[in-house]
Amino acid sequence: MDIDLLIKSIIGLIVILFLLIVVFVLPAKEKPKKKQKKKQTITQQKPKTLDDLDFDELRAIVRRPSTSKEELKKAIEQIVKNYSKIPPKLGIRTHPDFDKYVDLIIHLIRHPNTDKKLILELDKTLLKNNPQYKEELNEALSKGLNSLG
Repeated sequence: MDIDLLIKSIIGLIVILFLLIVVFVLPAKEKPKKKQKKKQTITQQKPKTLDDLDFDELRAIVRRPSTSKEELKKAIEQIVKNYSKIPPKLGIRTHPDFDKYVDLIIHLIRHPNTDKKLILELDKTLLKNNPQYKEELNEALSKGLNSLG
């Protein structure tokens, strides 16, 4: 009787294990097919123009050393036009997004195809639209200029 119960228990556990494998392993194999479909729909979309890019994508253009002078100018124009307002300070601390603007200023200054007009245009617009960040923006500009050597 005990051996009968032991054999039935083992068979029951094997059946449960098989069901768990079927439930968890088979759907995992089907997921990559769904991801492939998503990739296909993404590639079918029309390419973005500079007007459609968000701040991080425009910042990536400025960070890329191979960006031409014209592309750089267009990217800065779009940033000035659409993203020149920095979120307000959090008490006496700067907003976490402010670091992105510091990074943008430093990379713009260090870019091989930049010129003083682009740098001044960005700096003046940011100072005009964000007077509460005047000290921090001047410090970022100084940091970028000092990094030139």
